[in-house]
Amino acid sequence: MSLALKKILSYFIDIPIENRESQFSGKISVAISQGQYKLSTQNAIYSYGKKYTSFDTAFKAIDIQKQPIKSVLVLGLGLGSVIDLLEHHPTIQQIVAVDFDNVIVALAQKYLQSSLKTKTSFVCADAADFIKNNQKKFDLVLFDVFIEDLTPIPFMQIEFLNTLKQSIQINGILLFSKIDDSMRSKIENAQFEQKFSVAFPESFSIDANGNKIFVWINK
Repeated sequence: MSLALKKILSYFIDIPIENRESQFSGKISVAISQGQYKLSTQNAIYSYGKKYTSFDTAFKAIDIQKQPIKSVLVLGLGLGSVIDLLEHHPTIQQIVAVDFDNVIVALAQKYLQSSLKTKTSFVCADAADFIKNNQKKFDLVLFDVFIEDLTPIPFMQIEFLNTLKQSIQINGILLFSKIDDSMRSKIENAQFEQKFSVAFPESFSIDANGNKIFVWINK
């Protein structure tokens, strides 16, 4: 069956493409759904092409297309949905995409469809270690690190947030995504927002289809 036919059929039913086993996330499945590549675990969708609605909502809210962005850091990769969403941005020159899971990095390199792929460097590394050793400042930093549907605890600590801050250029933008679809996650996010606002004064949040995106502009 051709890829074109699979994409047409995917508007009626998900078309399985590939299954992999990750030591961090267990069984990972790649399917074509609604014409987009979708990366799923048993309990979460990690990536969904241009239908990755949480970041799509946030990008529209801050009018991302009009922001003067040249360099982008992506922490937590999936299949690169956020890169797909940035495809038509007029000024992006470089993207660094970081994920701890070598299986996910390999799948992203295989299935990422965006023309920005040629401007993307893929790095298999722990996000905390990468940020700790990073010397470069970025115009846009996108944090999207999950194990299943949970943000690992070390990334919610003030120490990490203060270190992350050093990677954001003057007038640069940080978007930090967390799941926000249950009472547990809403309580956690209310507590996290207090820490986030200490590290990032004048930050705000965007409700985004079951996610909450915390936003800071380095003015």
